[in-house]
Amino acid sequence: MQQVRPRVFAAFLLLSVAVRLMPYVLHQFGMSIDPHTTVYPWNFSPLYAICIFGAAMFTDRRTALLLPLAALAVGDLGIGILAGDVAFAFYAEQPLVYLSYALLTATGLLLRENRSWLAIAGTGLLGAVVFFLVSNLGVWAFGQYHTYPLTFAGLLECYVAAIPFFRYTLVSMAVFLPVLFSRVALTAPVRTNLAAQAG
Repeated sequence: MQQVRPRVFAAFLLLSVAVRLMPYVLHQFGMSIDPHTTVYPWNFSPLYAICIFGAAMFTDRRTALLLPLAALAVGDLGIGILAGDVAFAFYAEQPLVYLSYALLTATGLLLRENRSWLAIAGTGLLGAVVFFLVSNLGVWAFGQYHTYPLTFAGLLECYVAAIPFFRYTLVSMAVFLPVLFSRVALTAPVRTNLAAQAG
């Protein structure tokens, strides 16, 4: 049976926090952090894959849920500190963002019995779509700057505007899921020697 390598998993969690904070660190050196004008791979993060991986591999489902949410919370607090504005740490759409990560984690439960590469790819796609739909629903309904009208047309406009971010979420899944479900993050499966047992 394969086991998660704790140090590797912790390193990926730390990387997810670092990636989330990076634009705000760069802002301290004069870089713009406007998602609409800054050339930066927004939404490129291992956290999406971590959610799925944890749900698939950890025996304790609470651990699988709480560790990614804790990393997200640390990132939010770090952003608030770096931005010097508590509104960056506690924002109106935050509950739906956290819910989207929880639902993303739930999709990983599909891999508890079948972890074929096809199943992993399909779950990654499903999780990315769920995250996209729920998180951007929050942006539309509760976004700080009320960018989109609260109509069906406004919701569609919000989803269309978020497609570039969705692309980076898909790229994240394609990059980090194969790494996490490989021997980088998992020990080699233990093979029982039936002949030795019989003797």
